[in-house]
Amino acid sequence: MKKLLIIPILLLSILVMASCELNSSTLNENTTVLTNTGSDYDYNESITIDEPSVITVTEVEGDFSISTSDGEYLISNNIYTIKKAGTYTLSGKLEGQILVDAGEDDVVIIELNGVSIIYDLDSPIKAISGSKLEISAKKDTENIIQDERSAKTVESDSQGEGAISANIDLKLKGSGTLVVSGGYNNGVHTSKDLTIQKLTLKVTGYNNAIKCKNSVTITSGTIQAYALTGNGIKTDDSDLSSKGKQRGTITINGGTIYVDSLRDGLDASYDIIIDETDAEVATQLSIKTGTNSSSYNRSTFKADSEKGLKAANEITINRGTIVIAASDDAIHANYGETLENGSKGLGNITINDGLIQVASGDDGLHADNTLTVNGGKIVVTGSTEGFEANYITINGGYSYIYGTDDGVNCSKKSFNNCAFKMTGGYLDVAVRNGDTDGIDSNGSFTLSGGIIVTRGSSGTNLSGMSTGLDVDGTISMTGGTLIAFNGLEKSPSASSTIKYAGTTSSNSQMMGGGRGGFFGPRYGGGGSSSSSITLSAGKYTLYGDGLEISFTNDYVYGSFQIYSSALTTGSTYTLSLNGSTVLSWTQSSNSVTIS
Repeated sequence: MKKLLIIPILLLSILVMASCELNSSTLNENTTVLTNTGSDYDYNESITIDEPSVITVTEVEGDFSISTSDGEYLISNNIYTIKKAGTYTLSGKLEGQILVDAGEDDVVIIELNGVSIIYDLDSPIKAISGSKLEISAKKDTENIIQDERSAKTVESDSQGEGAISANIDLKLKGSGTLVVSGGYNNGVHTSKDLTIQKLTLKVTGYNNAIKCKNSVTITSGTIQAYALTGNGIKTDDSDLSSKGKQRGTITINGGTIYVDSLRDGLDASYDIIIDETDAEVATQLSIKTGTNSSSYNRSTFKADSEKGLKAANEITINRGTIVIAASDDAIHANYGETLENGSKGLGNITINDGLIQVASGDDGLHADNTLTVNGGKIVVTGSTEGFEANYITINGGYSYIYGTDDGVNCSKKSFNNCAFKMTGGYLDVAVRNGDTDGIDSNGSFTLSGGIIVTRGSSGTNLSGMSTGLDVDGTISMTGGTLIAFNGLEKSPSASSTIKYAGTTSSNSQMMGGGRGGFFGPRYGGGGSSSSSITLSAGKYTLYGDGLEISFTNDYVYGSFQIYSSALTTGSTYTLSLNGSTVLSWTQSSNSVTIS
């Protein structure tokens, strides 16, 4: 079984504070001092995500009652049929059903005032007609909606798909607590739009926890979603509504959301958007999928997709704290699939801000088309490839990646061309021993600003094909800083603009080798190297005129190289390890070999 490196909740809070500090720095070739001091990360952190305190309630006893001052309902065999718009207050225990069968323009509000609704013949709450259903758990109340039907085996038009099932727009809200259990298929299901606001909500679905054909919007609240055999939160449609509104998007604008699913955590038939639209309501999203799921049992069930975030079109993260432990890609956007609106999926992921920490059994962030990082802090503690896309553009932020294959990979899986481009920010990459590269572009590589620290396989005596940078196409560097340990398979040109220093000559190619355990320590391999130095594991600082960069090497390396627009002729630079000098040189020319 694959073992994942998962982010601890304690570390999460530390990094949140660090992220606030780091965003005040500017990383590009125009700064007086090019620095990332304080932005370091230790790849060896390896503990599981703590389970949250599970939302629990006590089953309500006592006679069931329903009251309304402006509505109308009928009763037959413990089925309460709501016929018109109005507010209906429920309390007590009902072994039966609330059925909403109102006019097409009617808005029905159901207030849960300490109620248990349990039913084994259909959905406990079911809306078949109306304009909108709002279910509100009143303050300080505990409420249960429990679907006791057996698991679904055949399609049925007469059966509701969830414990709460609606053919109309649905809103779940309130200051109370609601626990929903869907034993038949889904926990909460609507064929229209779903909004969740403020509520303390636990949803369990035999298949999906929450499924909506049109859209899901979460603005606040505490939500726990458990999907025993399906997806945590899922949308279905990707067409346009009669009013021209795009369907299929999952939007999270605030709240504390925990998803535990055997299949994908969030599965959007169009887009996923994560933000914090209210400064007072933070967004905190934690996801476990596949082998990390509490319901995982590979001997009885094989999931076809176990991604953290998956979208058929695009994923945009503007703000928020996101932690994912996924057996498959942690964050994934599809390209090329024909959608119901007639377009094809764009396959793009855009990170504008936020704190994102992932561990995956496959790729960390995988965009079939373009991955763009404009800001925020991204930590990939375990992955096959940390970043993978055809086009990768980094304009800002702080990215820390560990991959068992290439750390960053620009592939040509769907396109004739691919490219890596960096204009600003900080990128720190390490890889497992083997035929692995820190950054591998099967197309071009362009660096005009920011800082890259990249590493090939660990060790001092190396063989094989593993370096900090492997570029098949053209390489261009007009600004920024590139630091490599254990070599580059293709190097930028030293010039009056970009100066070089290293333990090998600027045109040397260093190859790495050896293999380590999956997600385990990286040990050195055999072979030879043109550099005889040993750079031990520890905390490094590179400083001098125009430079102050701190980073951690977890393992031993055998060479050091830097290309930078911040290096100044005549200035002296020092590379220290745990406060002691290991390398020092004066930049006497455009290219200096450190002896």
